[in-house]
Amino acid sequence: MKKVLITLFLLLLNCNAFAARYSIVELKDIQGLFGGQDLTLKSTGEIVTRIVKPVKKKLYERRYSGRVNFAETVRDLDLPQLDHYKETVRPGMPDESRPTIRVRLTTGVVREYSKWAEESDDHFDKVYRKLLKIVRAKNGRLVYSGYYSAHSK
Repeated sequence: MKKVLITLFLLLLNCNAFAARYSIVELKDIQGLFGGQDLTLKSTGEIVTRIVKPVKKKLYERRYSGRVNFAETVRDLDLPQLDHYKETVRPGMPDESRPTIRVRLTTGVVREYSKWAEESDDHFDKVYRKLLKIVRAKNGRLVYSGYYSAHSK
């Protein structure tokens, strides 16, 4: 029993130390014609999710605000694998989306990883799918429902 408790304590400590490197994790994935989703996850545990869908030739947004366990969430995202991602530099296809994962470290350094929707990369796609799962969970309460404005937060 003692070994189990020590192991759990070390895992928890390691999880918190790993998450301490990050202050903000964001997903920017809203395409101007078809909508998409945005996610902002702060080290305070605050989470803001925006889901945008086309409705009658306009974009309609639902925004949720809540709290999550930042250390656990960041650990589950496995963000270091993004360091192995190699972006393909090319012009986009018409109306092609380009999701971006932005990570701000506690040192102030910002790292951005973007990928054209028509391409595939295991390192990017694994983190992207996990972020989408968080978006779909709609953590928190609905704080806005109405027409989408790219400049609102």
